[in-house]
Amino acid sequence: MIRLLPLALLALAGAAQSQTPVADSLALGPVEVTASPFTLVPARAPLALSVRPRSPAEVATEPGTSLDALGRGIPGLWISDRGNPSVGERVLVRGLGWRAAFGVRGTHVLLDGVPLTLADGQTPLTVVDAGLVERVEVVRGPASTEWGSGSAGVLALQTGDGGPRGRVRVLGGAYGLAKVEASARPDLGSDRRLTAWGAAIRQDGYRAQSALRAVRAGATGRMEMGEGRSLRAVALVAVVPRAESPGGITAPEAAADPRQTRPIAIEQDAGKAVSQGLLALDWRQPLAGATLRATVTGGARSLDNPIIPRYIALDRLSGGARVVLEGTRWGVGAEAEAQRDDRLETTNVGGRPGPEVLTDQLETVGAGALFARLALPLGRALAVTGAVRADAIRYAAEVAGGVGSGRQTVTGLSPSLGLSYRLDGPRVGATLYANVARALDAPTTTELGNRPDGSPGFNPDLRPERSTGGEIGARAAVALGRGALSLDAAAFQARVDDLVSPFEVDDVTAYRNQGRATHRGVEAAVQAEAVALGPLVLDGAVALTLARGRFENGDAVPGFPPRLLTGTVTARAGRLALGLDGEAASGYAASRGGPGPDGYGVLHLRLALADLRVASARATPFVTVRNVFDQTYLGSVVVNAFGGRFAEPAPGRHAVAGVSVAFD
Repeated sequence: MIRLLPLALLALAGAAQSQTPVADSLALGPVEVTASPFTLVPARAPLALSVRPRSPAEVATEPGTSLDALGRGIPGLWISDRGNPSVGERVLVRGLGWRAAFGVRGTHVLLDGVPLTLADGQTPLTVVDAGLVERVEVVRGPASTEWGSGSAGVLALQTGDGGPRGRVRVLGGAYGLAKVEASARPDLGSDRRLTAWGAAIRQDGYRAQSALRAVRAGATGRMEMGEGRSLRAVALVAVVPRAESPGGITAPEAAADPRQTRPIAIEQDAGKAVSQGLLALDWRQPLAGATLRATVTGGARSLDNPIIPRYIALDRLSGGARVVLEGTRWGVGAEAEAQRDDRLETTNVGGRPGPEVLTDQLETVGAGALFARLALPLGRALAVTGAVRADAIRYAAEVAGGVGSGRQTVTGLSPSLGLSYRLDGPRVGATLYANVARALDAPTTTELGNRPDGSPGFNPDLRPERSTGGEIGARAAVALGRGALSLDAAAFQARVDDLVSPFEVDDVTAYRNQGRATHRGVEAAVQAEAVALGPLVLDGAVALTLARGRFENGDAVPGFPPRLLTGTVTARAGRLALGLDGEAASGYAASRGGPGPDGYGVLHLRLALADLRVASARATPFVTVRNVFDQTYLGSVVVNAFGGRFAEPAPGRHAVAGVSVAFD
């Protein structure tokens, strides 16, 4: 594939000689992305970077009940729906982050520019509603030089500040699904912008003990202050009174009845109730020929989490500040973050806190970093970019009574070096790149606190992962009429030392360092934006990822398929809109040296009548058939599950219907 890249780029350039320059809206144009604290322009970025805007038809008709819809068509990225609203989706970039038992590990996540990843590297996705995301950006390689620990990749989501003045969408379907979404963008003048959104969802779930009740809302405001100064504010809120957890079952149990769950999960009412809020302020202004950007964030989270066999109550406060000074080819910055978790764990008695206290401790994390970047042109088209970041993370656990209290400090230096070469034709643009980078992935407080012997405090023997990776690749785009066709391909390798590996002890997930692993592979994607084929207008993307992880003894790294094909395509012809979404994965291991799920292929169908005029509004009624061919498969797995209970079955064929109404 890599040998064919130059031929593909030359073919694109030759086909575009008589056409006009590439539009700014293309992924390779001068448009900036938010997946970096520095200004990141795809046309010059010496790294694997995907930018996929979701078409209005896709946003209007995709149910948006799970984040897996956002990963389709992006190479190297796999978002799998676990059918478990308590622990959330699995998000992996190139197979890294496979160890996550819940939430996200190894991938730095942002929503509307607000980092959701905490000081200790864990990322709860509670505030994200997939149905309102209009743009997905992914850095598909080590990004510790920009975001620090836990950044084997970056996933940046945008709810958007364009489109109609308002939108309301109502949908419902199988397994007790009912959802309503709303967004508004009032006209406040040329120097002020405001976007507000909200969503409420309830569903009973495919499996027993998998119900969800959730309300999410957000607002983004921006004010231009003149002379290049601007202030941006973002607020995000989520209230989840109930998110049940069916947990994993064995493969034979899944084959006999995929909707079942363990009786003890129902008896102990496994799941969670959570409330979370985030606020961020971002200030920009010119300073001595450069741009100064200062960002402050703050958040709070309250969690009640009955699991097997304990009940966890957690109150969290978090915050941070970042200052970046950036010139045309250089940038320097400093960052500080803090996290305070008040944790109480007791026995679980029928889904309520029991009388026996297992853990009562205050966990704090303080992190500080200095980082810098320098880009040097080596001619009109060639540039070299170097970056470095120094991190220090301090963990502390104060156990009630003083027994088992402890402190740990982790430091890391994360350098990177990249080379990019830019090719431009009248209606074509392409970038060839190569880079090497070193990354840090420190343990989270949960990983440190879940000690194998069940004692309080932090595990003093658990060390951070450190990885070294390199990649070569190319991005290209050609304008086709009012649309564009983009190509993206890369080859990569990453070696991870001191692996933090999960294992289960009496239904409690603990962690240990266990050797070394190497991830290597190739990935490619084709993306269409408003490409006309006769009467049809196509939007969408298809991505192929071939990635394999191996431990030093030759065993496969569990938790992700070595062959993965994902895609989403929406075609419009007049009022009729047809969408196809799919995923095909090979079989993979669910534990180190153990069995796992078989390969599968699944296809979803969307059908809509778009933009039917109703007074001053435009209505788009739609129906979606999920798992059209009624495949029986595992949507995800519990990695290294105790007793072989790794299976998380996905639902069979079912339907969702609704209507989206846009107000101009």
